[in-house]
Amino acid sequence: MGGMPEGNAAVHEAYDAVRTRMTDGRYAQGQILTPEAVATETSLPLPAIEAAFGRLAEENALRLYPAQGALILPLDLEEARDIMEARLLLEVFAIDSVVARGREHARRLGRDLAPMLRELDTAEATLLQARRFHCELVAAAGNAMVVRMHETLWDRSLHVAAASTAGADNRHGNTVEHRAIAEALSRGEGARARRLVYEHVSAILRRVGVGDELALPRPADA
Repeated sequence: MGGMPEGNAAVHEAYDAVRTRMTDGRYAQGQILTPEAVATETSLPLPAIEAAFGRLAEENALRLYPAQGALILPLDLEEARDIMEARLLLEVFAIDSVVARGREHARRLGRDLAPMLRELDTAEATLLQARRFHCELVAAAGNAMVVRMHETLWDRSLHVAAASTAGADNRHGNTVEHRAIAEALSRGEGARARRLVYEHVSAILRRVGVGDELALPRPADA
């Protein structure tokens, strides 16, 4: 996944401002935004807003129309549920694969994951941290095909993941949930880790508006 230029604080701030307003409903689905209007509202520089629009277009959150602005695209909730369910399947498989090799392998994975899970100030940084966390969790299974499938699903779920990390409360929730998974693994508690992954994926979907009628199936021992 591409990222914003490191150190470009204004672009990070612009991305967070637009993404948060989209997530909390201040900017509605189907609305046309112009960089100029957002720059005026947020007092952020126009080039930063334009760069943020480009990033959101990569996530399929906006569709850009040159000289007109950008259309806010709806999040397909049925597709979001399907993609996240597939991700959950692969992540539970990864946990089971690691635990099957012995509790010390699970403990080592938990210890490897924990240091990356610090509180971050921007949605973009939190999103990149989340991608690394989930991808390293799956990579620990040692199955290259599963890794490639998971990376494809992550890229397909980018709109969901980005929406679920917009806003300070959502960023904090993601980090807390990741830490709980890493801590369970570091204690060799595979069943608890897989249950926490399920709860985390369910929480992501709740943050973007997927209700109980689209609830994920629980892992067998959860």
